[in-house]
Amino acid sequence: MELRVSPAVARLRCSKSGLEVPTGGFTRPIGLCPCCPPPGKPVVVEYDRDTVRSELRTLPVAERVTRGLWRWAPFLPVQGVPADYAADVGGTPIVRHDRLSTSLGVEVLLKNEGTNPSGSFKDRGLAVAVALGAACGAARFALPTQGNAGVAACLFSARLGLPGCLVWMPDGYQGSVYHRACELFGGEVRFFGPNIAAAGRNMRETLAAPLAAGEIVDLSTFFEPGRLEGKKTIGLEIAEHFGADLPDAIVYPTGGGTGLVGIWKAFDELDRLGLLDRAGRPLPRMVSVQSANCAPVVEAFRRGLDEVQPVASQGTVADGLDVPGAIMGHAMLRVLRDSGGTAVAVSEDAIVAAFATYGRLGINAGLESAATLAGLEALLRDGTVRRGERVLLVNTGSQLIPLSKKQA
Repeated sequence: MELRVSPAVARLRCSKSGLEVPTGGFTRPIGLCPCCPPPGKPVVVEYDRDTVRSELRTLPVAERVTRGLWRWAPFLPVQGVPADYAADVGGTPIVRHDRLSTSLGVEVLLKNEGTNPSGSFKDRGLAVAVALGAACGAARFALPTQGNAGVAACLFSARLGLPGCLVWMPDGYQGSVYHRACELFGGEVRFFGPNIAAAGRNMRETLAAPLAAGEIVDLSTFFEPGRLEGKKTIGLEIAEHFGADLPDAIVYPTGGGTGLVGIWKAFDELDRLGLLDRAGRPLPRMVSVQSANCAPVVEAFRRGLDEVQPVASQGTVADGLDVPGAIMGHAMLRVLRDSGGTAVAVSEDAIVAAFATYGRLGINAGLESAATLAGLEALLRDGTVRRGERVLLVNTGSQLIPLSKKQA
């Protein structure tokens, strides 16, 4: 195994200022930018178009079919991963749901991310983040988590044979399904504070020296560029599946927002390469759905802000939506506006009702995913989504974790 940064990577750029960020020859892991006030803003990867085109032409047909996430190797920042490292990640199905389409009066399509190995879309981002960090010299990884991200980070650390991922969870998560799953995959779990923000602060204080030295990489959402690149593959798959007949809208349950930004990054990269078959149609409107109990992106969008301001979360049944701040909020708001999309907050009752609806219909999706259905229903009521349109709901994880929590 020889992990290496892809030759297609042309540069790193600050997502906020647009300034180029030094790579340092990729001899140490990439974190937040040095150009913005501390702690910095997220860094994004830009690719050389000619190199991507060349790699697309020479990529073996077998790898396009059998390598899972790395079937998109020319669009990813790291190469040399073991053949079995992420062969079971991605390639998730998109299906039209007839009964929902009939009852709602729109064509409803579902992308089911629950088929990923740890049961959620987090596997995409963490698979690339762990591989990229290791390629740049990281010996170990750490992150604060309320759930699926921690499980995925532990899973992929184990697959590379690295020391167990260091996971910080809020107090109260002791013995949870997330705690047990992280330990199953070799993670070392610690608990601190009332929420993920407090856990993250404690983690960074405790690990300050190895984080500064690049020995341990902070895998928090957008704190390094790999997670965005992995989530981007959702957009690549959507474009491949639909071709010129892209949906009118894509509804995405938004916590940290990596997938929202990633899908749009995929569309942009394909468009710049001349590979996005749009047939003269506009790109899908991107829709961010949050719980009304924790809706910083919705609030910032409605107020016309360029940055997302932190809010005081009142707690939500959908753990993945309980993210009161957004370090990449500027990019999320840009995506919503550039796409002609919107942001909508739904009540806790609406999320629970939509989860029950999914159950009655035999749809294997969790509470965050149910929020997309609740969001679509709200958008239909206010006329933002029109009858007869085609709408893709991104179902980010399976029903197993929320059901396990109810039984705990």
